[in-house]
Amino acid sequence: MKRSLKLLALLAALVMMLSAFAGCKMPDSTTETQTITVENEETASTATPEPTATPEPTFEVSEEAAAAFDALDLEVFCWYATTDGYTYHMFVDDPDSFGIDPATVPMTLGEFTEEDSVRLAEEASVYLEQLNAIDREELPEDSQFSYDVLQQILVDFAYVNGDFDYMYEPLTEYSGIHANLPLSFALFELKDTQDVDDYLTLLADVPRYMGQVLTYEQKRAELGYFMTEDALDTILEDVQTIIDSRDTSFLYTTFNDAIDQLDLTDEQAQTYKDQNASLIANDFIGAYETLYDGLEALRSSCRTYEEAATLSDEQKSYFEYIMQSDGCNFLSVEETLEMLKDEYYYLLYDIIALQNENEDLYSMDINLSSGDMETDLDYLKSITATLLPDLPEHNLTLTDVPEELEDMFSPAAYVIPALDDWMENTVYINTASEDSSLLLTLAHECYPGHLYQYVYQRSLDNVGRMQKVVNFGGYAEGWAQFAEYLVVQNQTQYDQDYVQFDFDYGMMFNAILPAMLSILVNYYGYSESAVESYLTGIGLSGEMIAGIYYPIVVDQPYYFFEYAIGYSQMAQMYRDISDDLGDSFDMESFLETYMNLGPGYFGMIKEQMDVWADSVMSEGA
Repeated sequence: MKRSLKLLALLAALVMMLSAFAGCKMPDSTTETQTITVENEETASTATPEPTATPEPTFEVSEEAAAAFDALDLEVFCWYATTDGYTYHMFVDDPDSFGIDPATVPMTLGEFTEEDSVRLAEEASVYLEQLNAIDREELPEDSQFSYDVLQQILVDFAYVNGDFDYMYEPLTEYSGIHANLPLSFALFELKDTQDVDDYLTLLADVPRYMGQVLTYEQKRAELGYFMTEDALDTILEDVQTIIDSRDTSFLYTTFNDAIDQLDLTDEQAQTYKDQNASLIANDFIGAYETLYDGLEALRSSCRTYEEAATLSDEQKSYFEYIMQSDGCNFLSVEETLEMLKDEYYYLLYDIIALQNENEDLYSMDINLSSGDMETDLDYLKSITATLLPDLPEHNLTLTDVPEELEDMFSPAAYVIPALDDWMENTVYINTASEDSSLLLTLAHECYPGHLYQYVYQRSLDNVGRMQKVVNFGGYAEGWAQFAEYLVVQNQTQYDQDYVQFDFDYGMMFNAILPAMLSILVNYYGYSESAVESYLTGIGLSGEMIAGIYYPIVVDQPYYFFEYAIGYSQMAQMYRDISDDLGDSFDMESFLETYMNLGPGYFGMIKEQMDVWADSVMSEGA
């Protein structure tokens, strides 16, 4: 998803910041100086001989082990995809191809309870034991990484810490359940009458599910974890928008249009439409009315921003856990903050260099789009073709975001397809969003971003099923933003300095900086005045920017991590490897190797990419 906060214009602040560094330039890469000793014959003859290395044990690929791993991966996928009716419909197009009996799938929206989390963790632990019984070294080499990823997935699922109960906030601006649920139903494909029946069953389940969400929020309030009053007002405004659509909801149109495409009698079609209309007007909207009233009743439990940003030791542990999970990152909070600072200053120095080369940069106002999305997409495809392997045949549908969701939706979003239906792809475009960088938005969502990643990796046989479907947010967003970078580096239609500035500026202020501030505020306890001082100390307009970011990072402490941590790890890995390989570095080979691994945690991916880099060095030597 391409995110863009509706922030105040920060250009003046950036100019102020750059003026403090006007004499700076991009630092040169440091080269470690090594002392080389040339041995004479005497020293050579008396040198201590190298000890004989103990030979590493060798393993042979076992067809039995490979079959056991594939069978377990399939079993875990079926378990994961059939936990509830909505998940089943989003991941599976043809249940027969996975051996799934649709009658066994609970046709609900799932459970939003701590008890259910414990149950799933226990079941995942059983699968983890079965996986550990399979000898990784007996698998084909191209399956071993999938084994590692599945192992990490199951470890994450099996991890339950009772101290973390009720620390998760399901209702947040931009990405909360209340905003996502209507669109989730709009994305539900109705290919036959069974799909229609399931859709209506799930729609009727909304009151129960939202009731669990409200109960969860009530428990959070009881424990002193409830949201701030500003956050509550924002959520209530979003909920009211949906309530006000009782007679105009886009869910009437999306459902009716789908029904009209099915081979039904007029009477059957009308019966379905009437059922849908009744469920929307009564059950669906009624659930939102109950949620509104229930949340409003909790207003007295709202915390101040200072209270919300004061974390206990358990909350700090939870913060680190979610930060690592969202960023696909094994680094500690301290290590992650240093990494983000490094990326911030890398982008800063790049902007300074651009400014020194082009004094008119700030007065330029270039619309990064041809004005026609199809033309932009064709151009992006041509750039992608020079960098990455060709994609299998696939389809892309661009769809406008429904009007009532425009204010709570990002500029664009890619819809992840079913595992066995990756040929069909949808991207939602928020036409109400003023997007002067549409080319980069489409690069992020389509080519070579999200769409390219999912279509390419879903088509690979060596990437495990669970590896393909589990949400590796930091990996996905890190790649999508690196895809923007690739387009920036290879496009020729727009002023290069301006396009680079546009990208660097967006990364700094829409991802990296707020992620840094979230850590400083939520983990290290910085007050708003401390944030102001920190920002002033790094050359920014502290008071203005602190006033913008402080409430955002308190109300949404994890929102930026997928983007900031994901991109920083991807970009720094690329720079490190390209610097190490020098003239031997080949971008196409690097990208193909990276893509062929499939999703995972960056620490695991970097190990594999370092192996590739070592092999390139060996070949060069």
